Amino acid sequence: MAAASTWGTLGIFSKMLYAEGVSFESLVAFRATIGWLAVMLFLLVTGGLRRLRVPRRDLAFLFPLGLIGIGLFYLFYFYTVRESAVGTAAVLLYSSPAFVVVLAWLFLGEGLGPVKIVSLGLTVGGVFLVAGAYDPANLEVTPTVLVTGLLAGLTYGLYSIFGRPVAGRLGPAVILSYALFFGAVLLILAAIPTLHTLAGLAFTSYALLFMLAVVHTTLAFALYTFGLGRLGAGRAAIVATVEPVVAGALGTVLLGEELTITKIVGAGLVILGAVLAQIRFGKTGRRKRPL
Repeated sequence: MAAASTWGTLGIFSKMLYAEGVSFESLVAFRATIGWLAVMLFLLVTGGLRRLRVPRRDLAFLFPLGLIGIGLFYLFYFYTVRESAVGTAAVLLYSSPAFVVVLAWLFLGEGLGPVKIVSLGLTVGGVFLVAGAYDPANLEVTPTVLVTGLLAGLTYGLYSIFGRPVAGRLGPAVILSYALFFGAVLLILAAIPTLHTLAGLAFTSYALLFMLAVVHTTLAFALYTFGLGRLGAGRAAIVATVEPVVAGALGTVLLGEELTITKIVGAGLVILGAVLAQIRFGKTGRRKRPL
């Protein structure tokens, strides 16, 4: 929940940087690269560099974790935000818990009991209300944006699927070091034509960039990865839906956006679903892990 709350401030700060002319490709490349350097510095200071040697079987999860769960997710999501309304992007992105719950049930052997289904329904319904998706004017999207938005939800969800198998064996910092490295390589390649948009910015803009890299990338993903090991992929994805609630609250306070009864009800549903997802009711339908 702490990770999702941190991500909830991302949209506001990103908009500030977009207003300064920073491209979304350069923004995400900077985030991943500086975020990776911050993780490596942390491992160096804490004497954790020796833990970077991981078994080959773990690399089979870490490579797609970074390439898909960070690299492709960043590209799809920030393109969707740029090309659509914030409400539309939120609804499309938070299709991810549905992807995660089903994929975790199919491939990770996680249970699909009534509690998880109810919490998923509450959070999806809450995000629908918070984003104002009931108003057709908020959901006018091109086919391209619809596809990239759903792909953002899928790739965001796949971070949980690829991260869960190694979360119990490797520390969050080690997992994140590999994920951010592989993701940063892809993002730098994608950002090459627009890297010049990072030059000549004001000091406050560079401060924002570093904050987005260290706090919103390194710290937030480390918290979420830690949560994967404790909650499981499905529950962690559901709990993360508090992000649009935080974003909506900050939008009201800082940007003067309208706060309606519908948004308040939606926020309550998301929080209720997130809390319910963290409660364990004994052995509730955990499937046998596939061979």
